[in-house]
Amino acid sequence: MPSEASIYTPDRVIPTYAAITGLGIFLTGLRLWVRSSYIRVALAADDAAVVGAAVFVAAATALQIANAVLGTAGNDVMTADTERRARVALKINWVNPILEAFAFGLIKLSLSLFYRRIFGVSNLFRLLNNITIWILVAYTLAFAFGQLFLCGTNFYLIWVDLDQHSARERCAERGTLQFNFALFSVLTDTLVIGLPLIFVGTLHMSTRKKWATVAVFALGFISTGASIARFIYNAVALKYGWFSFNFKPAPGEPAIPSHIFVILNPTLLATIEMGAGLWSANLPAIAPLTRSFHPIRLVSGLYGKLTSTWSSASRSTRRGSAATAAGAAAEERREKVPRRSSAGDTDTSPILSRQLLPVNSNPHPREKVSIQSLDSW
Repeated sequence: MPSEASIYTPDRVIPTYAAITGLGIFLTGLRLWVRSSYIRVALAADDAAVVGAAVFVAAATALQIANAVLGTAGNDVMTADTERRARVALKINWVNPILEAFAFGLIKLSLSLFYRRIFGVSNLFRLLNNITIWILVAYTLAFAFGQLFLCGTNFYLIWVDLDQHSARERCAERGTLQFNFALFSVLTDTLVIGLPLIFVGTLHMSTRKKWATVAVFALGFISTGASIARFIYNAVALKYGWFSFNFKPAPGEPAIPSHIFVILNPTLLATIEMGAGLWSANLPAIAPLTRSFHPIRLVSGLYGKLTSTWSSASRSTRRGSAATAAGAAAEERREKVPRRSSAGDTDTSPILSRQLLPVNSNPHPREKVSIQSLDSW
């Protein structure tokens, strides 16, 4: 079959795979640091789940990079591909959905367990959350093992024939499995992320904070866009039998029956979905870190420090000027007082001493002057 030139070349997809996954792994490490060292709480089941998800995402990305270098860069295998590249791609395209199923399941499980710690006081939420967790476990295992045993235990049928004629006769329908996998990915995204949004109103906080909480939780929908795009791709593929083993177009139809198979790359969509899912699973957990680095609060704090410093300097200058003026006035008064040298002269030193007291001095030694009252001047 002739094939159209793909825009998903190795020099484009490899940096994309690495950047998306690298950011997800970084956020996972940051999450663990925030919880263990920043807010100092014990790591929990949701943290373990997201670490497991990061491992599966990294493994899937490594295979996809290998496919880009040695296989068909995530594109569907065509008969025009060389035998070696085609066999590499067939094997990787069989293994990758297994890793993706575990990655998606653990990401969503981590979110469900995280929300459970927040809303767990509600009996209704705990019930619905338990149902959600069991659905996620069933979803993950069903599609992972369904993909693993497409051909029973005769795994070699996946790649023994480049046209997969043997697999078509002896294996289950791959297109239907992939379509249902994409469909349930969208449905479970909506279930996992939508459930806590319903219960935000029960939290004891201000309306502004509730809306902020909704915004943080809604970040989980970042990966849903890729899920929807992958579902559309698989729906069209199911229509034409594109994922079926030994696919052959109907008489009179082009080798590639729909342009969507050229525009979209299913492996890239899965990578975006996994990576964005890993981001969204970690962002709510690192939210405490953003409280110390809020840009408006930071600018406000700097402004407050600058104005405080300027005010202190200004007060010091005013006090110095006042003290100088008081000293000059006292000296002038001292010069005007007549001095008597006779023995019968009255001693006026106590009176003079009181007259020469500085403005801020305390004439009563036993009474202390309040520093706060002086600063308030």
